[in-house]
Amino acid sequence: MKTLIALITTLILFMSFPAIAEDHDHEEAGHAHASIDDHKEDGHGSEKPDAHAEEGGAIKLTPAQIKQAGIESEVIKHRPEVQAINAPGSVDFNAYKLSDITTLVDGAIHARHVRLGEEVTKGQKLVTLTSSSLAQAEANYLRSEAEHRKSKLDLKRIETLAKEKIVSQARLQQATSIHQAAHANLAAARAGLASYGLSGKRIDALISSNQYGQLTLYAPSSGTIVADDFRIGQHIAAGTQLMQIVDESTVWVEVKLSQSQMSGITTGRSAVVSTKDNTKHFKAKVINVHHQLDKTTRTVGVRLEVQNPEDALHPGMFVSAEIEAGSGEESLLLPEGAIQRQGSELIVFVEEEPGSFERREVRVGKASMGLVPIIEGVKEGESVVVKGAFVLASELAKSGFEAHNH
Repeated sequence: MKTLIALITTLILFMSFPAIAEDHDHEEAGHAHASIDDHKEDGHGSEKPDAHAEEGGAIKLTPAQIKQAGIESEVIKHRPEVQAINAPGSVDFNAYKLSDITTLVDGAIHARHVRLGEEVTKGQKLVTLTSSSLAQAEANYLRSEAEHRKSKLDLKRIETLAKEKIVSQARLQQATSIHQAAHANLAAARAGLASYGLSGKRIDALISSNQYGQLTLYAPSSGTIVADDFRIGQHIAAGTQLMQIVDESTVWVEVKLSQSQMSGITTGRSAVVSTKDNTKHFKAKVINVHHQLDKTTRTVGVRLEVQNPEDALHPGMFVSAEIEAGSGEESLLLPEGAIQRQGSELIVFVEEEPGSFERREVRVGKASMGLVPIIEGVKEGESVVVKGAFVLASELAKSGFEAHNH
């Protein structure tokens, strides 16, 4: 009996084995299928860097991904370290790009065409005034122009008659003198209008115009309206400043240095200006070194011209300046942006071959003028990422690579 039961049990197990094996095969096939789908989904995504941390922390990118991420590499080599002087400073307008808008004639504000803070372009209308003084000057010009035109016609007529001996030479000389006087009066009247700020084109148009006594002021340069102090209807005296326009693509930074700091500071030296929170940095250069010490502080003023492409610096802001003062010993130098912090480590990315970026831990020296000396971690002649390193560090972190995995 026991033998019969054992045979039946063995038969049942044997018959059920193919079904169990088939279920297991289906399960594994399902896993494999999901993995392929996942890969396809990743592969058909956007052209964002698809980072895979390999041994050593390498990231592989296509040329399109490198371009999109703005990644640039350069060969690292020994260069003289820059010796620099650090000093606080304050921002001011570039006075060479500051325009005062004034009226050269008494009048009243008739119309405003722009507002405070507005960007304007050269030749754009700013403000229109009405002026009785200008109207009188225009009337004088029109009278002078009419007298000049009449004297010119009279002179031509007298010249014709003189050739035919109909009038005397004395009459011809008289007509010539009258025309010369009319010409001088017209030139004086025209100069008077020009002194009020009227252009030659505007003066020429007066003869056919029916609007007199109005003066429109135009922007002499492109920039931003930074001062605007008048009201519609307000009476304005000649010489009054109505507006200021400034081009803030560059600004000035004024710093004061002690006598001991002045060694090596000359016009043309490079500089870097940073905001107080040290989050933004701007290229600059020395454009003026004062020739007189401040009697109270015993310091020398130094003026920097600073590139301000994003309009981030404005007058009155306090900044810090780093000014090139000379050169020191040679080191392997990289821009500060090439170095990223990962945990407690500082890293750079070396392009071992086109499109393959390897993570390297480095030891660095003290930064100066935006350049950092590399003490250990990379060798001269290696290609190191100098732009876009932050993107690579972010992708490396997203891939799950940790600081100790190297």
